Amino acid sequence: MAIHIAVAGAGLVDKSTVTELLDDWLGIDANGKPTTDEEVLLVLPAAAEHVTPAIKAVYNWSGEVDPEIPYTAVVGQTLDKASKVIRDNAESAVAARDEELYTVLGRTLAERFTGDRYLLVAGDEGDDELRDLVEYAHEEDITVLDLRDALKQINPPEPEAADEDGGAEEEPESDEEPCKGGTQTLVPLPEQPPADEPEGTLEDEVAAAHRETVTIERHERPNEDVIEVLEAVVRHLRLVDESNAAANLAEIRYRPITALAMKGLDKAKERAVQAAEPVNVAEAEEQPAKRGTGRVRKEWLNPKTEKWEPLRGRPRKGVEIREVAA
Repeated sequence: MAIHIAVAGAGLVDKSTVTELLDDWLGIDANGKPTTDEEVLLVLPAAAEHVTPAIKAVYNWSGEVDPEIPYTAVVGQTLDKASKVIRDNAESAVAARDEELYTVLGRTLAERFTGDRYLLVAGDEGDDELRDLVEYAHEEDITVLDLRDALKQINPPEPEAADEDGGAEEEPESDEEPCKGGTQTLVPLPEQPPADEPEGTLEDEVAAAHRETVTIERHERPNEDVIEVLEAVVRHLRLVDESNAAANLAEIRYRPITALAMKGLDKAKERAVQAAEPVNVAEAEEQPAKRGTGRVRKEWLNPKTEKWEPLRGRPRKGVEIREVAA
């Protein structure tokens, strides 16, 4: 099944956070290899004022996947260096006037009738053109995800029901506090944790896993499931904190629960190493050598210098690429 993804918006994003979000969502492993059979196809804008940090982050991510993810470029009239690179490396292209670029982008995505369709947005305050694109996507039953808020889905506003007199029906009271301004924004503010946490929260799971790791004896190997759970929890908590910081244009500050999870993971790994240490010299000599990580990185041959250089992002077509141990 195909997954069609278009990207738009001028909001600031963190490249590494975008890479982790897309890898987790689409099943890309640490070496850039897909772990599913789903085909991913992108639709990217290629115009001077529309190649934003979000577009660059997704474009570079698509080139780091092996094999590279193909994309269609919606090419505007005014091009700069970045938009020309996107145009030149596209599998196909659609022409558009600069003022109609988002309209053509949305229509191109809407015409993909087979598979799932997603619009990833990085909202910026006062971007009416992007807001119109989001409204169009909702009308076409395209799922809209917030690239600055951990791919949280953006739903259309609920229509106001009219009473018999023609007036707007009064909304019932709810325990849930509405977003600032009374409606869902493209970049919602980070949610504050409630005063009384319910049972079974993510924080409870982290704390329980942390308590389990600190009670392990000196030569007892920690449960591998505990380390796997902590790694998944730490990865999730960091993504949330980093996405919230990017959404509010603020410095990244990890919450106490994130710091606790990271500390617990470090201690669990430290005790796993200690448990593997030999108890005498004879056993120490029998210990196998430390295995490598198995990770690889890509390098490209610079034709001007005739030297291999680290590959960052998507290279131009025709260059020689090799994989080396990381």
